[in-house]
Amino acid sequence: MNLVIVESPAKCGKIQGFLGPGFKVIASMGHIRALKESLDSVGIERDFEPTFEFMKDKASTISSLKSAASGARTIYLSSDDDREGELIAYSVCLLLKLNPATTPRSVFHEITQNAVKQAIENPRRLDMNRVHAAQVRAMLDMMIGFTMSPLLWKNVGPSLSAGRCQTAALRLVCEREDLISSFESSNSWKIAGTWTSSNSHWDAVLTDELEDEDSAQAYLQIHHDKLYGKIVSAETSPWSEKPPLPLITSTLQQQASSIFMSKPKQTMNTAQRLYESGYITYMRTDKALLSEEATLAARDYVSSTYGQNYVGLATNPTKQTNLKAKAKAKVETKTQDAHEAIRPISMTTNSLPTTEDWSAIDRKIYHLIWMRTIQSVMASVKGEQRTLIIVADGDNEPDFTWRSSWRRTIFDGWRKIQIKERSEDDQEEEKQAEEKDWEMAIGLVQGMKVQWKTMHAIPHTTRAKQHFNEANLIHELESQGIGRPSTFASLVSTILDRQYVETKNFPSHSVTSKKLEILPKQWPPNVESIIKEVGGEKNRLAPSPLGKSVLQFLLTHFDDMFQYTFTSQMESRLDKIAEGQEAWKTVLKDTWNTYKDRYLDLYKQAGTVASERRRILGDYIAVIGKKGPLLLKESEDGDKDKTIFYGWPDSVGFQELTLEQAITFVELSAKGSQGDVIGTLEDKPIIKKNGKFGWYAMWNGKTVSCKDEDTLEILTEKFSNQSSRSIGVFEIRNGPYGLYMFKKNVTKRSFVSIPSSVNLDSVTEAELVTIFQNGLKQKAKASGFRGGRRGK
Repeated sequence: MNLVIVESPAKCGKIQGFLGPGFKVIASMGHIRALKESLDSVGIERDFEPTFEFMKDKASTISSLKSAASGARTIYLSSDDDREGELIAYSVCLLLKLNPATTPRSVFHEITQNAVKQAIENPRRLDMNRVHAAQVRAMLDMMIGFTMSPLLWKNVGPSLSAGRCQTAALRLVCEREDLISSFESSNSWKIAGTWTSSNSHWDAVLTDELEDEDSAQAYLQIHHDKLYGKIVSAETSPWSEKPPLPLITSTLQQQASSIFMSKPKQTMNTAQRLYESGYITYMRTDKALLSEEATLAARDYVSSTYGQNYVGLATNPTKQTNLKAKAKAKVETKTQDAHEAIRPISMTTNSLPTTEDWSAIDRKIYHLIWMRTIQSVMASVKGEQRTLIIVADGDNEPDFTWRSSWRRTIFDGWRKIQIKERSEDDQEEEKQAEEKDWEMAIGLVQGMKVQWKTMHAIPHTTRAKQHFNEANLIHELESQGIGRPSTFASLVSTILDRQYVETKNFPSHSVTSKKLEILPKQWPPNVESIIKEVGGEKNRLAPSPLGKSVLQFLLTHFDDMFQYTFTSQMESRLDKIAEGQEAWKTVLKDTWNTYKDRYLDLYKQAGTVASERRRILGDYIAVIGKKGPLLLKESEDGDKDKTIFYGWPDSVGFQELTLEQAITFVELSAKGSQGDVIGTLEDKPIIKKNGKFGWYAMWNGKTVSCKDEDTLEILTEKFSNQSSRSIGVFEIRNGPYGLYMFKKNVTKRSFVSIPSSVNLDSVTEAELVTIFQNGLKQKAKASGFRGGRRGK
């Protein structure tokens, strides 16, 4: 009997079926061996000779592996084809006392009969360079984590942790928050209008924006009685849009998040199951290319389904498209060793079988992988663009020019298959409108005299970047060269789970501006007040006060260790170890020597710095608790029961808080908890408060959630809808489907809808009795009909 050892038990049944009765397939259940949970296991004092141990919680698996191996003729190591998989295979060798130099290492990137059998027939040998790279990564993470974390416990707070990539991810979120907080907007003025010629009219904009309102007013005044202009350029040019690349680990997470609102961790769990079920290739990869075989199969599918004209130009399938090479770090990396992008096993299977138990999000993610694979081999979208340049009378070219442009699609290419966001009727209507506009644009030619019909000026205010969401944080991690595809999702989860980062909604706020508009020969302009809601964000990542405090301490003492370049260069050195180009111990020694002296000095001082976790700010005291910083005020008589706790301002680190900020925060907290009376309803006050979960309003013992900008009228309507009234024995309420009624003071209530035609201000109790009885009869009749259906 031959033994095949894979990582996941979910693969065993399918692979067993491919190989037949001469083989037994079992799983290692992931890693079976790990570094001991101590700094000593890294071997700093032993020339970095590590101390590994077989994992106690894998005792049952280890026993099964030994038992299965005892009677095996040949043992094949078939853990995943990446560095972690190589380390798992090496651990199995040590467990079973196999020779790493001679034990067959059979790897495959898709779970199909052909791939599995080829892997068994053509095994390679264990790659010790990859083993060392994986081992060094674990040792680095252990060394940095087990030296930095104790410093955090003694200087910031208990149960905190730091990590080589984790802290860099936290730094990205904090720096984005700082960028937003320090952003200063600038204003310019945009001039736009409607132009006409014969029976045609179209919109155009002044190419350059003006610097202020005075300049905008001056421009409008100059042109209010100069009604004409001339088309000085009318050009038609081709455009094309290349197909997207097939998905890799990071882009799969980003696309699934932005399209389906799927969290990265959920997406990777789905991808893992799809791979183990034999529907897609290996899901941890940064190579956006298809194998030659897969490329041919995808091209054949496109040709037979849509026609040969939809097949894209042939490309060299062996030419690597490694997105990491485009990263800001500009270091060529080989983060994972899978040989191609994530793709479906069968190009003709565009959806998962309806007979199988897959969730809706599973099905969507599979279809996304299939779609991007097929799109990647399709032809480019092609079209034309028509661009007009107009010079208005009184303007000098090229100082002031007006611009209009139209686009039309001639050939839809890879967009033939895409996730439909609109109905076919809407798309057809849009296409007809596009063709009609294009017909008009072609009729507008150079030298033609045109006239403007309306002209207006509106301010344009620059906006700060938005906070990261999980998807674009992963994109930024990839761009900066932080981590690897298999760890992106877990990095984001870690900083959220440790409460260093929070998922928050940022409310919008109203901004009032003005619009200046003129008609031909009109002056002064009409002035219209415009109210815009700006700045609203949902499900965005923001640093917690605890996260800010942790990062603040680490950057104060170890800024160089958590620079993005340091992290990305470390990934590059791990790549070199995997390729046999660098000695693995050198990386560990260099890293330790980088911060050893600072660490040892701080560790010796740690017992004397407890005072750094308590700051006096005027009448207030800032302390670090288990869940982060806290602002409080102690009683003058020392009675702890009279201590007042205020919480902590958002996104402010422990050492950053100033006396002025503390006073402002306490005042706002007091105001928010007491609330403001903003009006009355039925002679009772409506009080607006700011609570733990945002703004809410109270009236007559009832509460409703609200926005910061909700007016008295809006809140009055909410309370009116929520409130109930009594007429005789009936109570009337407003529910999600309209008004309804029920009898008060009865053990079992029956609810009856009230017709919209009923006027509650004039209806009598007798009329309500009739409505109630008729409603009960209708409900009984409907119940009897349903009962009859069930009885058939």
